[in-house]
Amino acid sequence: MAHRCVRKLRLAAPTSFAHVRHLSATTSRLDALSVPAAEFSTTASTSSTPARERPLDTLRSRRADELRALLSLSSPSPHRVWASYLELLQFYGSVRVPRDIHQGVLRKCAPPATFLRAISAKMMREGGRFKDYTLYEARFRDVIRNIRAMGETPALDDYHCILEQCAALGNYPSAMMVLDEMAQVGLAKDAETYGLCLQALSYRLTLPVWHLHRPNLVDEVTKHCLKILDEMSLANVPYTSRNVDLAFRILKETMNMEGFTALMKGAYGIDLAYPDRSPLEFWDKKGAASTGLNVQAGVTPRLPTRLPFSLAAFNTALDYLGRSGNVSKMVQTFEVLTNPLPTAASDPSFNDDDDDDFGYANPSVAPYNAPHIQPNTTTFNILLRWIHKADHAVFARHYILVALQMEANQGRSLREQTRTKRPDEITAPRIAVTRDLLLPVFSLANDNKNVELLRWTLYKVRKVVRRKRYDLSYYQEVRARWIEEGLYQPVALSDAQLEGIEEELPLGPSTSRFHSFFSPSSSLRLADGGASSSFSPDDSSASSLAPSSETPKPFDIDLHVNLIRRDLDKMVDFERQVEDVYARTIQRIKERLGRRVWGRKDVYLRDVSRRMPVSKEFWKDHVNYRARSEVQVQQTVSPGRPSNLGPGAESAQPPARTASSVNNPLQPSPVEPSPPPSPSKSSHEP
Repeated sequence: MAHRCVRKLRLAAPTSFAHVRHLSATTSRLDALSVPAAEFSTTASTSSTPARERPLDTLRSRRADELRALLSLSSPSPHRVWASYLELLQFYGSVRVPRDIHQGVLRKCAPPATFLRAISAKMMREGGRFKDYTLYEARFRDVIRNIRAMGETPALDDYHCILEQCAALGNYPSAMMVLDEMAQVGLAKDAETYGLCLQALSYRLTLPVWHLHRPNLVDEVTKHCLKILDEMSLANVPYTSRNVDLAFRILKETMNMEGFTALMKGAYGIDLAYPDRSPLEFWDKKGAASTGLNVQAGVTPRLPTRLPFSLAAFNTALDYLGRSGNVSKMVQTFEVLTNPLPTAASDPSFNDDDDDDFGYANPSVAPYNAPHIQPNTTTFNILLRWIHKADHAVFARHYILVALQMEANQGRSLREQTRTKRPDEITAPRIAVTRDLLLPVFSLANDNKNVELLRWTLYKVRKVVRRKRYDLSYYQEVRARWIEEGLYQPVALSDAQLEGIEEELPLGPSTSRFHSFFSPSSSLRLADGGASSSFSPDDSSASSLAPSSETPKPFDIDLHVNLIRRDLDKMVDFERQVEDVYARTIQRIKERLGRRVWGRKDVYLRDVSRRMPVSKEFWKDHVNYRARSEVQVQQTVSPGRPSNLGPGAESAQPPARTASSVNNPLQPSPVEPSPPPSPSKSSHEP
């Protein structure tokens, strides 16, 4: 039967196929793997030839080597890396993939954090939204799950790789979940771990959000920030300048003074209630245990490592206190930290007999060096800015005088150095009284129409202008002498370099309403993707509370001359502005009080210390008040001479003086024919 079926089978002729398609024996990359039958042979081989490696193991090794070669590239395609990783998992099956491959894929299955930051910022500027982060987040989750399925714990750097991506995009929910997972697996966190989480929280606040949702967002971010700070305190994790900067940027949104005070204590060891004393928590080593640190019994707790208090931290603290409206605390912090009191060890007068009356005020505390900060121009800008907001004229005048005195002392020292030292041995000055420093005082006087403060401001502006002109002439002579003696080679400066060295508060718009003075900035500077989002922790090994020895800037005479010339031009324009405002204010006061004199009402005379009516002739002679007709006659004779009348004074001027006069100028004169006077204000200046 079978033979008959075979005989009936007829194949078609070869010419009947129009297109012949040859088959290839090479298997496709995605075809199913054909396991050789030899692998499933149940009979043991009795051949004396050495055992060869199985084809499946060879293929696995080849795929692993290909993936390792792909991961060794500097910037491979993330999608190609992920596809090769999935293919390798299919080939291995239940066989474990090497740990180094998992870790390499974790770092190369997504674009770099800087690239993601730049793409996200670009899409937001164009009105879009970056949503691909969910794809990369799923990949990270799968790789971490595969590592844990092997019975191993991911390394700290593996979690940092994920946190960098979260920080670059402001994805703080995922960052906090990663932080919780690290606690579950028992992995110890360091300053970099908390810094990346704080960066994600800080950057999220700079991203756009609907105004109705922003309060909830700020509350949630602040809650996470306080949680991180508590964890750092409990785990005794040292602070870094970057972490403190990020925490300041977050706490400023709600002006959480409790969190700010705790941060100052933990990071710098400064108690804002008593800036000249060590915090009570650090008075002895036992006090550290009372702060909530989880210490084993019998183990002596060590004091937390604190950062040196720098000028940037000082300026940020002053700005925070001023923004909160606590001007008295801001002034106290400035005075105590810039002029610290001598300690009891250096001044024995503290331990006198008065202690018997008031108790013992020198307990055995932890070693404490009071911070001492030298203020700069930015420091005075911050002080005067918030003093102006608080409408405190006394503090404004005081700190202008302090800045002027410091600039004068610094100028004398600098001139002495130019005569006795070489150019490379001179340090740059720290204080410069500029227009921006005097502007808050002038604005305060103009807002309140304080003539005395306006007059004082005009006097100080003229004094600064004279000093700037003298300094410009002097340093130009010094520069010429140095060049002639071969001590200095001039270098051309561009406008960009001049703008880059300004030590003033930022005046332009910002995505955040708070400015921090740490260098480098840690959140806003990274918003455009121009800088790496990788964490670079500062040196936190210093345990002293004394400020770090900041490297003084070298003195550049060309830069100094250009800055003086620029400041002088601004001050000359500012002087004209102050003169105009001062003259206009004086004229308006004369007009208002002149209407009272013409209306036969009393005015206050300081000479007699009482209010009394005066004659119009007496008023004109003593306050240099002139009628409109007299001004017009004088302008006809001398057309180029300006008048003393301000704008709008024509309707308020009394009539011209007549031939009648009075013997006693303090007695009111007869009322002359005049137009109806303007209604006087309820508040009359003396």
